[in-house]
Amino acid sequence: MWMVPVAAGLGVVMMAGTVWAATSVAQNVFVGAQPESVLPASSIAFAKLDLQPNGGQLAAYAQFVNRLPDSMREDIDPEAEPGKELVDSYIEEAELDGITYEEHFEPWMGQRFGAATWIAGSEDAASSHAGEAVALAVEADDEGAAEESLSEIQSQLDTDPAFDMRDGFAVITENAAALSDLESQISSGGTLDENDTYTRDMEAIGTENLASAWMDLEQFAALGAESSGGTGSGGLDGYGGVQQPDPLESLGEYEDVSGRAAIALRIEPEYMELRGDMFDVSVDGAGFSDYELPDPGLQMMGDLPDDTMIAFSGTGVSDLLGQAYEDNPDDFGDLDQMMSELGLTMPDGLTSLLGESTAVGITDLGGSLDQFANGMSGMPSLQYRAEGADSAAVEDAVQRMWEGSYDSPPGVSSEGPVTIATSGTTGTGKLGDDPVFKQTMADTGSAHMGMYMDLRPIAESADEDSPEQWGALGASVGFDDKAMSMQARWAPDGNA
Repeated sequence: MWMVPVAAGLGVVMMAGTVWAATSVAQNVFVGAQPESVLPASSIAFAKLDLQPNGGQLAAYAQFVNRLPDSMREDIDPEAEPGKELVDSYIEEAELDGITYEEHFEPWMGQRFGAATWIAGSEDAASSHAGEAVALAVEADDEGAAEESLSEIQSQLDTDPAFDMRDGFAVITENAAALSDLESQISSGGTLDENDTYTRDMEAIGTENLASAWMDLEQFAALGAESSGGTGSGGLDGYGGVQQPDPLESLGEYEDVSGRAAIALRIEPEYMELRGDMFDVSVDGAGFSDYELPDPGLQMMGDLPDDTMIAFSGTGVSDLLGQAYEDNPDDFGDLDQMMSELGLTMPDGLTSLLGESTAVGITDLGGSLDQFANGMSGMPSLQYRAEGADSAAVEDAVQRMWEGSYDSPPGVSSEGPVTIATSGTTGTGKLGDDPVFKQTMADTGSAHMGMYMDLRPIAESADEDSPEQWGALGASVGFDDKAMSMQARWAPDGNA
């Protein structure tokens, strides 16, 4: 059920850029500098938001808006300004007296924003004991107005932030030492848009994005190791929280990490997509090139029943897990135990159960989605398909898993090389024939693993007036010897 508000929230955020673009074409929206042009090439992490689209993006945004569910389009305010809510929140939190968005931000604030982290050259410039410095770049259409407003805000703060105007951006740091260090970093190494590695990575994931981010994993892992040894206050040490483990600490547990990661959020006419790539990644000396990668493809997912609500699929998963197991068997204690309970041993048991290509589709969560939402669910209806699996091993595993249960175990059958286990009632058509599935899972031919979720029955259970308009969510992951690529996509069907 949480997927509906999540999708709605993402859509509303994306529409902020669309609304602005539609009302600003006459203001020379097709040109302008990017925030990486004023941030250092030595940055180890960078993120930006670009609400100033080119002509092609503008057309794509407009078409995507028409595909949104009616209930979402009704909530879009055509007069909304993307930065106002965020600025108003900051003004309230900082308790700024006499500062308003309309007077102190609207006259100068542009539509491009960026933030970067780098290893500080001095202790005074660092945000925490880990040694990182941070800068924010905000596009300034009127540098004089920006300087006047930021100076007024600066005079009211207990902290000592510093700022400077650079090539159409207001560059803001935590203190004067950090701003001076930024200047030194740029003087010695240039700006981030001059970093060949950064530009090559970003070009690989596409450049016409609404939001994007990039990270040097090796340096960030080192920073995480430093952060995990701190007091838990300030900078990256306070990133996690009571119920949220700090990802930096997890990354810092590895002794040898290399590579980079890049991620981008874009809008196409028929879907919104999150794309992420990891380049030249190696962890503790092991990289993608050390594994014998299987041929990609998620064709098995399309053979699931046409009423599938949630689907997972993978090709060569047993081979990849088997290779990883042979390299580090101690890391697979839980999987070892589970396979033993099913009467199988690692790693051969994986091939017996998963085969060369695998897919599982849930067609009904415990009898009906309404029952599931009300906490009265039984066993879900599902179908499991595995090409090249051992039918006898699958059937034996099923019997063991359902031993002592009041529910009947799935029936196991075969269609040529494909072993099929079915529980409950499933459709007789194929999921791959559904136009929404085709659109959501398009361009996944190079993927090794994938997930699909049909939002239409979920929206129906949430009492949406037009549940058929919500379309579906899909995600996939693929590998080659140098990179891993991830794709997540929402394809609504509001006005198709």
